[in-house]
Order: sequence, then C-alpha cells, then structure tokens
Amino acid sequence: KVPLALVGVVPVKASAENGSINPGDLLTSAFTPGHAMKATDLEVGTIIGKALESLDEGTDIIKVLVMLQ
Repeated sequence: KVPLALVGVVPVKASAENGSINPGDLLTSAFTPGHAMKATDLEVGTIIGKALESLDEGTDIIKVLVMLQ
C-alpha cells in the first residue's frame, strides 16, 4: 500500500531544480520522479501545496501543507 495525503501537513520529497524553495512557495510536480519543485506556472490543477520549510539546493524531504488546487 502507498500512503496518500489529500490535505494536511505531510513530509514531501522536494527538489530545488526550479530554484530554491522558501516557506510559503507553492509547489508542483518536479521533473525528478516522485518529487515536488517550486511552481512558477500557477495554472489551476498544477499546485500540490505550500512549502512550510526551505530547500536551498539538491533534494530533501520538507514539510508541505497539501492543498490540491
């Protein structure tokens, strides 16, 4: 079974491939499979959630407020 979150604060694999992530940044799916990245295109349906922690470079797990839009 795979855990699935539809709303709430959850740990998410994140990548800084689209720029560093700061708290409050909106996140979308990254080119790295299974990761999120900073969203620059804010189209409806592309946002996964809002970053609650920062990530300057590389990949790591950060807390995200999941709110599908």
